[in-house]
Amino acid sequence: MAAGTMATAAGAAVILYYVWLRKSEVKTDGVGSEEDEDLSKSSRSVKRRIVRRPAQAPATWLEAIATISETLRFTYSETLGKWPIGDLAFGINYLMRRQGNFEVASVYAGDNCVELKGEEIKKELNNLLRLLTLCRLFSKKPFPVFLDSAGYSEEDALLHKPKAGLMKPAFTIIRDENSKCFLLLIRGTHSIKDTLTAATGAVVPFHHSVLHDGGVSNLVLGYAHCGMVAAARWIAKLTAPCLLKAIAQYPDYEVKIVGHSLGGGTAALLTYILREHKEFAASTTCFTFAPGKTIPTYYRFIAKLSVNDVNPHHFHNKPCSN
Repeated sequence: MAAGTMATAAGAAVILYYVWLRKSEVKTDGVGSEEDEDLSKSSRSVKRRIVRRPAQAPATWLEAIATISETLRFTYSETLGKWPIGDLAFGINYLMRRQGNFEVASVYAGDNCVELKGEEIKKELNNLLRLLTLCRLFSKKPFPVFLDSAGYSEEDALLHKPKAGLMKPAFTIIRDENSKCFLLLIRGTHSIKDTLTAATGAVVPFHHSVLHDGGVSNLVLGYAHCGMVAAARWIAKLTAPCLLKAIAQYPDYEVKIVGHSLGGGTAALLTYILREHKEFAASTTCFTFAPGKTIPTYYRFIAKLSVNDVNPHHFHNKPCSN
């Protein structure tokens, strides 16, 4: 109880320090021709965030403290650093009310929509519903209860990380004999550490290659959410050896990466990473439900080139115009 109070007080003190630091920086600026300077400073800060953000999960306490410090600074710069708190509260309240008044049909249906029918459609929807149920059970239930509710045994759990850390979401690998696949389930936001991972939303480079017929066919360059990139790389490092061993033992099994919310965004990036290995290129698929946005709206993938056409001069940062 005392430790929790001290942690809360320390966190509040850090936030207040950044608020005071930000205000003091604003006061020390002049009034004359500082608008151009502010714009240049803002563009430089964006570049610094791209370069300085850690794209790996912290391995020590010092790295964790540095990551939390950067996360708080980034969160402040993207919220109270841009808008007054009253405007933020009004905007959030307005969007929540507006979203609550939307009907599903008005958002997703249209005049050109076609109703899908048939047994294969029902089978596919039942499969998606089952994966969504597994996500919910894994996120909400203790692991033994999850196994029992989902119809698995402890022998089916090949790997399990029950406790989340900073940029280290909880996950598990399950052998599903009925569907002949290995399920890699990634939990969504469930704890304060998951929340900090989601809040670490600065832009970091995320480049990957696309394999075809055992060789590299395309090189994709882009940017993605820092916390999810770090989480995906951490999970890939832990799960790749286990999955390679499992696929060697069960060569007819597939790999399905499943996640919801924070876990969904991480699952999407993890799929790109694993598919860079020829063993996973053809057998790995991804299923996400309400995934977190992994790529900011103001950046896009800047190149999708054939390997023979790769030119180092093509690789430059280019913000979206829209």
